[in-house]
Amino acid sequence: MNFFASFIPLLVFLLLWGIFYESQSEWRISFLAAAVTWTILLVATTELLSLFKAISFWPLLGAWGLYLLVASLVWARVVGNPKNLIKGITIRLSEISRFEIFLLSGIAFIAGIIGLIAWKAPPNTWDSMTYHMARIMHWIQDGSVAYYPTSIIRQLYMNPGSEFIILHFQILSNGDRLANFVQWFSMVGSAIGVSLIARELGANRRGQIFSAVVSMTIPMGILQGSSTQNDYVVSFWLVCFAYWAFVLKREGGVWNSLATGACLGLAVLTKSTTYVYAFPFLVWMSFSILKTYRGEGVKLLAFVALFVLLINLGAYLRNYDLFGNPLGVRQEISPGIYTISDQYSNDIFSIPELSSNVVRNIAVHFGTPFDNANRILNTAVNQFHKIIGISSSDPRTTWSGMTFSIQRMSLYEGNAGDPLDILLMMIALVLVPFQPEFRRKTASYLLSLLVAFLLYSLVLRWHPWESRWQLPLFILWSPMIGTLISEFRKETTRVAIISLLLFGALPWVFFNQTRPFFGPQNIFRIDRDQQYFSSQPSIEMSYPRTVYQLTNYRCDHIGLYLSENDWEYPFWALLRQEIGNNVLIEDVNVNNVSAVKYGSFPEFVPCAILVVSNKSVSNLQVEHVQYNEAWSSKDVSILLPK
Repeated sequence: MNFFASFIPLLVFLLLWGIFYESQSEWRISFLAAAVTWTILLVATTELLSLFKAISFWPLLGAWGLYLLVASLVWARVVGNPKNLIKGITIRLSEISRFEIFLLSGIAFIAGIIGLIAWKAPPNTWDSMTYHMARIMHWIQDGSVAYYPTSIIRQLYMNPGSEFIILHFQILSNGDRLANFVQWFSMVGSAIGVSLIARELGANRRGQIFSAVVSMTIPMGILQGSSTQNDYVVSFWLVCFAYWAFVLKREGGVWNSLATGACLGLAVLTKSTTYVYAFPFLVWMSFSILKTYRGEGVKLLAFVALFVLLINLGAYLRNYDLFGNPLGVRQEISPGIYTISDQYSNDIFSIPELSSNVVRNIAVHFGTPFDNANRILNTAVNQFHKIIGISSSDPRTTWSGMTFSIQRMSLYEGNAGDPLDILLMMIALVLVPFQPEFRRKTASYLLSLLVAFLLYSLVLRWHPWESRWQLPLFILWSPMIGTLISEFRKETTRVAIISLLLFGALPWVFFNQTRPFFGPQNIFRIDRDQQYFSSQPSIEMSYPRTVYQLTNYRCDHIGLYLSENDWEYPFWALLRQEIGNNVLIEDVNVNNVSAVKYGSFPEFVPCAILVVSNKSVSNLQVEHVQYNEAWSSKDVSILLPK
């Protein structure tokens, strides 16, 4: 039943795709339109059911069953021939050259391998273990996305868009087997959207395919395509936003305005970096629309703003209710006192600090497998900082406790660099000004990309996982790079560059550090439960042993005493396997602002408390019950009632 139920939302998407194809007659545009509409339905369903604490299997199944019925009726009414969509794709495939078929085959191969990894490996990214996946389990338990007491405050204020989608599949499939596919779908969708943006920039068919290849071969994107991070999801929505911004500028129209606002709203709902990356594109679009449509343009932009607000209204209200600010909280100054100006943003804004971040944000992509080469690069960056008069690890512009250094070439999704794409970006910046026709079509888009990067460097502190946060920029650069490659005069140059991208991507495809396809610890040899701990193997034994002890105690009301960066999700996954879905897990003795939410929940008296980070805690008092340590491993202690 669960397996079938989890595919009902996918059937709704396919029907929407077919419905939009009848009006668009372009399968790529129809794909994006179906994705946007489908996700709007999902967000609306989540927020509505949350009001009644009804986020559970049967209400979700009923909602998607209703959407399936309505979509089926509309599809039967408007779709003339159900084979039209497939025919529309195959006709175009029959028109392309052998080399283009090779490129499309390369894209399909990468997508297929990443999809297999997404299916075989469980979520195991560090952030997913602390808050991405853990918050989903709290929502499922509570039947609501309302805020709850938690020691990991990121579970509350971080934008929830990607997790909303995982939530539905988690409930309908009764597990996390489909969780990684949200990022995988975004990877495929981004390649499709990138090809459409390339067409808007004047690229021919080959240039559009080149652009898709560029987006699919970004190392960071490949590594994230099988994870439950959200950088690829926000990249997809920003690509959709950029495409419909082009359409809105050219055609106007309320529907295009709503589509643009929906894409931007979904991007904001997914990740806060959207505010930085989308701003220059929004300014460019707004000036162009006001210049072209004048009074009508004001109405179009109002619709964009309205849709962004409506999509994010629930998240804004929850943040305002708890933190007094719709954007939420970023840092606790002292217990119960929070600020928005925090470790995410720079403390100082000046030319030297901007220059420092620009250089460091680029330099992180050039790590090599050779320590001597990395030392030379580090020396060069430090010399540059001596010239501008600041430290390369200036605490005013560097993440708290971090020191700048160029690391070895990485196969880990947290810090993998993208050196080849950076070089192609630099080549584009040099060549575009000397190609008048190309420059005329791409100037505004190129300027928006540059301003987005500069704004990112101006506002946000440097940290070691810069390349992950920069993924949306690399995806948005893909149509520029692909279009430029297609303009090279020599066929051998075009073939060499695009082939290098495809074959050069293979190490990241097959040897993902935490989800390897090949090697002694590959995903086919290691037990799925063990793979949860691939990012932190040191705790691999402690968590299963702890769960085993709890089953001996016959305890199904578990209290968690955690710190901000502790791994929570594996407890949920393992305990539900061993004890069942009726296990109840809550944070106890929370001492941050979310503690006020204890009043919204029934009194919780656990039969055991798990202490993770602070091993010096051997006794606690919860709801007038004293708990003392009864069992301990290297990483986790179990406290039982006295």
